[in-house]
Amino acid sequence: MLLRKHLVLVLVGVLCLGAGGYLGMRQFASKMPDLASLENLQLPDVEKQVRSGTEWIGKVVVVNHWATWCGPCREEIPMLVEFQSRMQEKDVQVVGVAHDLLDSARIFGDEMGINYPSLVAIVGGNELLAAHGNTNSGALPYTAIFDRNGKLARTKLGLLSYPELESLVVPLL
Repeated sequence: MLLRKHLVLVLVGVLCLGAGGYLGMRQFASKMPDLASLENLQLPDVEKQVRSGTEWIGKVVVVNHWATWCGPCREEIPMLVEFQSRMQEKDVQVVGVAHDLLDSARIFGDEMGINYPSLVAIVGGNELLAAHGNTNSGALPYTAIFDRNGKLARTKLGLLSYPELESLVVPLL
C-alpha cells in the first residue's frame, strides 16, 4: 500500500513538472520575436546605431548575410552594390548583415563602397541565420528576401549572380 502511494505521488509530480514545463515553454515561446519577420530585425549598424527592419517595410528587402573572412561573400558584395544602385528606385532595399567584428565590417564596407545599410550580428548570428531559413550551420553567404509586408519570401545559400538575384526579387515587386 505504501509503495502504491509513493508511485502515485511520483506520477503526480512528474505530470505537474511536465505540465509546468510545457506551459512555461509556451509562454516563453510566445514572447520570442519572430525573426523571420522583417519587423523584428533589430541590430546595430557599422556606425553603432541600432537599426530596425521596420524602416524598410513597404519595400522588397534583400538581407545578405556575409563576413569579411568569407571569400564568396567578398566576391558577391560588388554585385550587391550595383544591385542596390539600380533597384533602389523600384523600392528594393539591400541590407547587409555582417557576421563579424563591428570594426572589421565597417572598414571592409568602406573599402568596398557598400552603399546600403550594413548591420552587424555581434551575438545571435546563428539564430538569426536559422530564423531566415539557413539550416546549414551558419554557412555564408546567405540571402533572405522579404516581401513588401516584411515576410520572408525567398532564400538562397551561396554566391548569387545579378541575374539570379533579379529573378528572385522582380516577382515580389
